[in-house]
Amino acid sequence: MAQRPLGVTLVAIIAWLSGFVQVIGSVIVIITAQFVTWPAVVGWISLVIGAVTLAVGVGLWRGNPTARTIATIVFVINIVFEVLGMFNGESLWSAILGSALSIVGLILLYTRQAREYFGS
Repeated sequence: MAQRPLGVTLVAIIAWLSGFVQVIGSVIVIITAQFVTWPAVVGWISLVIGAVTLAVGVGLWRGNPTARTIATIVFVINIVFEVLGMFNGESLWSAILGSALSIVGLILLYTRQAREYFGS
């Protein structure tokens, strides 16, 4: 397997940080919402998404092509939501920044070195 490119390392670390923050925030919501209320249900869903994000970060770190596919899907969905958000009152600059971060993530996961690392 090729050496892990810096861009993949950055995306994996960002996934870990994002997942960790989401898990901690979800646990706080679940506890403060008394476990079975509607906000707590949303907290439980967010907890699962945070755990998946942590797993994707590990997969990216290890060069798992499935993790790259999941990250790609998430980035594309984020871009779509950012564009749609502009029609629901989100500021243009917020949509541009959110989309740009996802685009940078996509670029980092599909450089020549990243493709070699993931075996494609």
